[in-house]
Amino acid sequence: MSLMKEWDESPSTTTTTSTSNQSNLPYKYIEPKGSLSKETEKSIGHPVSKFAKIMIIALAISLPTISFIFAARVKGRLSLPFYIFGLPSWLILVPILIYFYRKKGFSPFIRSKGVTALMAVSFSFYSLYTILFSMYILRPFFQPVYNENSEKVDTKYSSMVWLPLIPLVYLHLCVYIQHLVLSKCRMRPTTYLYLVSYPSSVFFTTMILSIPFYLFVSFIPPIVGVFMMLIPFILSLLGLYQTLITRPPNKWEVKDIYLRTSSNEEMENEQLITPKKMLKRVKIQPLSNHNEQIVDFKQPLSIIQIADPHLGPMMSCERLTEICESTVKLNPDLVLLTGDFFTSESFNPENTLEIALAPLKKLPPGKVFACVGNHDLEEGCMEILERALESIECPLLIDKCVLVETRIGKVQITGFDYRNKARQEHIMEVCNAYPPIQGVPRIALLHDPGSFKFIPTDYGCITFSGHTHGGQIGIRSDLFSLTMVGITGMPDYSLWRNGNNYLYVHTGQGCRSMLGTMVLRVGAPAEDSLLQVYFES
Repeated sequence: MSLMKEWDESPSTTTTTSTSNQSNLPYKYIEPKGSLSKETEKSIGHPVSKFAKIMIIALAISLPTISFIFAARVKGRLSLPFYIFGLPSWLILVPILIYFYRKKGFSPFIRSKGVTALMAVSFSFYSLYTILFSMYILRPFFQPVYNENSEKVDTKYSSMVWLPLIPLVYLHLCVYIQHLVLSKCRMRPTTYLYLVSYPSSVFFTTMILSIPFYLFVSFIPPIVGVFMMLIPFILSLLGLYQTLITRPPNKWEVKDIYLRTSSNEEMENEQLITPKKMLKRVKIQPLSNHNEQIVDFKQPLSIIQIADPHLGPMMSCERLTEICESTVKLNPDLVLLTGDFFTSESFNPENTLEIALAPLKKLPPGKVFACVGNHDLEEGCMEILERALESIECPLLIDKCVLVETRIGKVQITGFDYRNKARQEHIMEVCNAYPPIQGVPRIALLHDPGSFKFIPTDYGCITFSGHTHGGQIGIRSDLFSLTMVGITGMPDYSLWRNGNNYLYVHTGQGCRSMLGTMVLRVGAPAEDSLLQVYFES
């Protein structure tokens, strides 16, 4: 059954807020057809199948077990890293970590058993691989001891082992300090970022990237093993750059997106979700310069999306302010904020987000719209978010729909709430409440791209999502793409299609793992782009 309806300008079709000054705004709230569920999501996690959970647990147990079995063949060399990194971590550092979160945490949310367990398990698991990584780095310093008859009687580390050991201990302590101070939920000064946050993120990411190497590094010569273990460290340094990169307005990517309507027969022949070719960087050109029929498309709607800023260790207030200032300079038709504004650091002070988004006040009302992300549901975040968006006159569309006057005419924008459970039922309920208006281009704001497949194929909209951080870690190119998020089957970045619906997954400007940023972007650099969206007439 088609969801299309004719637009009616009568008062029963639209509703506006009661304040008189809002009657002059270039957008109207559309009244839902029927009632919408008032249920709110209490979980900030991600939908994971039972099979996926079993596989995650199996890998979490088997990978370190196999890695340590292989490492044991290098006899005696695990002892020094174990006594320096492993034993103090599990006997001293982890108990202190648990105490700080349970007794000294910033809020009840931070003091909860779930958050405490997350940070304690994270540091404990990371420490397992720190032992292995350090062993292979220190391996060349493990020297044989000979007696007077030149017979090998023992092996021990040479006196020069402290040279690589000091930076390893420093990086390990940075990871621990970062885990610990996240319990206090406070934005940190630049000095702290350079001395603690950035080194800790590089070293933690190194431990993640080094896991595959432990399956064979024990079988190669020690000096070769050192260079091999430095590969994930170098990749993590590159990841730090890709995470922090902020481009000036004249360096932003410009992407043209053409939205074509398929016939019913064509839609039946298409797969459920078909990824389109990765968008290439193009210059803004008149439509006549493209191999398209001018009569088939409206003039483009220019859109800038700010996705997953995650104010905190990798997104300072100053950096997000710079992104917003660049957005104003480019003066798009619409600015879409697709959720996940926070890490735990940005809980305090509460006006940090308001200060960071302040440049968007310079844009006229009716240009900036927002939806909510899963991390915006954490304790106290919604109040901070609502105040910040109100300060820039940005409507927060949580299962709401507006009709906006733009340069190309009316545009219908629907914002979806974030849901971890009953996602399909929720998406269908919102789509039925706000059916498409005939002849009006449709935009959807949906933080979670995994829910895109539930939008009816005849809804005919382009959906803007974030959430994935572009896959976080992976290889992305026109010829080959493999990311940590992509292997789960979720759309990870770029343009996707399902029937007459399109999905643009923004790589995001910030990133977060756990309460702060421990895992950097590697192969998925932060995105700054201007989208030119052509709607088929």
